[in-house]
Amino acid sequence: MGALRVGSGAAKITPCLGVSLAGYFEERLATAVHDDLYARALVFDDGQVQAGLLSCDLIGVSAAQVASIRNLVAASAGLPAANLLVCATHTHTGPCNQTSEDTQGKEVTDEWIAAFPQRAAEAVIAAMANREPCSISGAYALEDRIAFNRRYRMKDGTVRTNPGRVSPTGAMTSTPIAGGTAPRDAGQVQSTIRNPNIIEPAGPIDPEVGVLAFTGSDSRTRALYVNYSCHLDCVGGTEISADYPGHMIRCLQERVAGSTFVLFSNGAAGNVNHFDLRSLYHRQGHEHARWMGETLAGDVCQALGELAPASGDLVRVASEAIQLPMREDADQVAGRAEIQAIRVSDAGFVGIPAEYFVEFQLDIKRRSPFKHTFISSLANGSVGYIPTKKAFEENMKDVPAESMKSFDQKGYEVRSALGRGFLPGVGEVMADTAVRLLDQLARA
Repeated sequence: MGALRVGSGAAKITPCLGVSLAGYFEERLATAVHDDLYARALVFDDGQVQAGLLSCDLIGVSAAQVASIRNLVAASAGLPAANLLVCATHTHTGPCNQTSEDTQGKEVTDEWIAAFPQRAAEAVIAAMANREPCSISGAYALEDRIAFNRRYRMKDGTVRTNPGRVSPTGAMTSTPIAGGTAPRDAGQVQSTIRNPNIIEPAGPIDPEVGVLAFTGSDSRTRALYVNYSCHLDCVGGTEISADYPGHMIRCLQERVAGSTFVLFSNGAAGNVNHFDLRSLYHRQGHEHARWMGETLAGDVCQALGELAPASGDLVRVASEAIQLPMREDADQVAGRAEIQAIRVSDAGFVGIPAEYFVEFQLDIKRRSPFKHTFISSLANGSVGYIPTKKAFEENMKDVPAESMKSFDQKGYEVRSALGRGFLPGVGEVMADTAVRLLDQLARA
């Protein structure tokens, strides 16, 4: 057993009913709790450096909330504030992390927002308190059945985001999408057919399911880390839910001996979601989220049978605050981003504060010096959608740079980035910074 000590902790962050739910253009108030939301933490200690990962079942965590959590953890548990990576799973059935004066759920939401940093910090504080010697091993499984690139090349030469299906009468039908309309009922879903105007997806997915296992001196698995890339908008509606990662975690805790702790982080899924518009049926709701979670749990169990031990026990952290390329007339403050990298043995963790396109994740992994590289999106704040240069080129001619009041199929992600003032190449700058930090940690 090496010198590395690992701790885990969880804290419930489920809001009260009536809270404003995040992720759509219209306000939704929570009417029920389907399953609870959690903040889950892993901490690593090599005797010299301590670092931690905190993943929250939320649409996102603001930079101000990250700062509050880090300061609370530093004061209560001694983990250096700069060494904690805070990310969100991006569930669209969790509470908003900000409110406006005209929202019906303002009072309940504001109460939750005020309490959230302390609740989340408790997960890290608990993890710091139960550190114990652990060995690390890792593996990958491949999963290409549950995630799809949501940008499509169309016969008219455009590239569109979730361009919808066609009804038997030939009329276009809206499709439930992240940030868009509420789900239709099953009868409506089955009354649509494949969109004949679609040629093919305009981009890839990342099928890798990354798994790290942390094993105690008694050979029992103490904790698992799982990384996969897919939007969390399977459920919709007004019931609070952690979506498919919640189902995956519960399934693994049943299947892996000892009620093992599981932390999930969502990779770069800015242009990846859970349904395929080339398929006859649109799948949505709690049961689809359950199927996705159970499918991922099966992938993780397969990976657990192929684990290879890591080499070394070193823990190191590096981060860089960068100014992203923006138009001169844009709010430059909105373009400040923290890129963070954490080394644990031969694994590299990267925190990207954005809804990042999956192509960047594939690029960072390809250039990473580490055996295992994991991207956590929506980490340490968020600057919104960050598309590739290619995506900017495909959509800029068709979309304005004005803020959206509804979903824009002609280039949702690009329009969102343009509305914030970002210039083509912004994502590439983030990727280059991430690789530079990983290289720095590999030489430590």
